[in-house]
Amino acid sequence: MKDSQDLTLDGAALTFSGEHVCLYQGFGVGVVRWSCAGGRRETSEETRQPWHLISFIDSGAFVLRAAGRAEVIDATSVLLHNPGDPYQSEHPFGCCDRGSALAVSRDRLLEVMAFHDPAAAERPHAQFRRTHVHGFSRAHLLQRRLIRGLQGGLARSEPLAVEVAVLELLGEVAAECSRRGGRSVPRHDPSRVRRDYVQDAKALIQQRFCEPLGLEDVARALYVSTFHLCRLFKEETGLPIHRYLNRLRLREALERVAGAEDDLTEIALSVGFSCHSHFTRAFRREFGVPPSEARRPTA
Repeated sequence: MKDSQDLTLDGAALTFSGEHVCLYQGFGVGVVRWSCAGGRRETSEETRQPWHLISFIDSGAFVLRAAGRAEVIDATSVLLHNPGDPYQSEHPFGCCDRGSALAVSRDRLLEVMAFHDPAAAERPHAQFRRTHVHGFSRAHLLQRRLIRGLQGGLARSEPLAVEVAVLELLGEVAAECSRRGGRSVPRHDPSRVRRDYVQDAKALIQQRFCEPLGLEDVARALYVSTFHLCRLFKEETGLPIHRYLNRLRLREALERVAGAEDDLTEIALSVGFSCHSHFTRAFRREFGVPPSEARRPTA
């Protein structure tokens, strides 16, 4: 990755590796768009952030090392950093990941979290009880709309609309965290071998999700039966493997849809869907709106 660059919010410097641009900062929140394109593959230096950080992955993938574990982080993931918690990253798939992050002050996040979880006040510096989560589909949609609005100059034209959109996004994250409770990922406690199978499967799917990938293709590459792979994958992630594959495709599609440049049918085919109608149904089921509505910026 490229040399780190710092962003200072209320006197506290946040460190982002690679390229980044600050799209917004105010009322205890900063919004940053980042990209690791052109970086290095080796393990990064240990990083600690002074604020709570919620990071959305728009495309690409990397390996996160935090809390004594190594996990594949991709476009189905949302990273949750508490102030002072150390983490490192690796890029075995290439340095092509990009996304955005919300840096949130303790008081601002506690205000939102406490609404959904009264016990949040007991852990002011550790609002997040996980390093990352998967899913959060509505939060992903709200994040993309917010980013598109900020890139279109919404902070200058309608600053109040930005504050409302940021709080709506934080509220969605807080509600999801509360619904999932304090359980750690994974839901069970599989052996290292079981976890490695699933991590390898996720890595392979990440590299080939735009292809017409079959279950047999993944199982054969991992030297495991399709039945065993399906069972382990769902136990580890809570998702059937085909649902995980579709989520990756839809996250990539959401990034392209937000760009408002390509034809929707071309987008559908390019991310691995067989036709426009299948893509539209899957998109609406995942995000609650059709692709055409997802093109609207926050307003």
